[in-house]
Amino acid sequence: MSIEGRVAIITGSARNIGRACAIELAKRGAKVVINARSSAKVDQVVDEIKAAGGTAVPSYRSIENLAGCQGLVEDTVKAYGTVDILVNNAGITSHHYIHEMPDEDWTAVLDVNITGYFRMTKLVLPHMMEKKWGRIVNMSSHAGLTGTTIRSGYAASKGAIISFTKATAKEYGKYGVTANAIAPFVGMDERVDNPEHFGAMYTEQPAEFAAQNTAVSIAGMAIPGRSGPETVAPMVAFFASEEAWYITGQVISVGGGRWMG
Repeated sequence: MSIEGRVAIITGSARNIGRACAIELAKRGAKVVINARSSAKVDQVVDEIKAAGGTAVPSYRSIENLAGCQGLVEDTVKAYGTVDILVNNAGITSHHYIHEMPDEDWTAVLDVNITGYFRMTKLVLPHMMEKKWGRIVNMSSHAGLTGTTIRSGYAASKGAIISFTKATAKEYGKYGVTANAIAPFVGMDERVDNPEHFGAMYTEQPAEFAAQNTAVSIAGMAIPGRSGPETVAPMVAFFASEEAWYITGQVISVGGGRWMG
């Protein structure tokens, strides 16, 4: 898959799916920006990629606000001169039933999970439009396809990502920009990077969520010894590649057949 020399931003790439995607893109020759608020975790991934012969720089920005998104794009352009690939992956969640969910939790989830994606997309598009080439990969979730209990804000945001992806694909195909989404199984990536920052949002998970099987599966049958995040990363690399030029506006489920819509 041809991404040699391309510049890629992967939001929320210090752990789990984001980390796996960054390592995969770097392995294939992309120049990557590792992003999260935790400088220690970001630096660890940067060092890991460099040790393997890849190219990576850190950016300790948060996409929960416009200034953080602007800073992340500025860091990328300062380091590499442009942006070719955007992987919108950063996300948070809140574990509450709808009737118990505080308004501030709902707002915080949507601010990161969909407004952050909108802002990052808006900011990188001029770079892609200028060169008539760009790849945007948005991380949705099975929750966005089917809904999920005790995380309605998360499900709503992930469903919105799918619609936003299709709208982006339709608006910017004429500029050589593709936009696609990936929907991993909801249990693959536990989004609790900064519980101290979001406070009460990260209460103890109800038993019905904690009990979900996070292993990779085929048609619901668990396969031991496989990493969920590492099953998502190759699909991200494909969508980001030259070979995927004629694929846009698509949503691919990565969940071992748990959803076959």
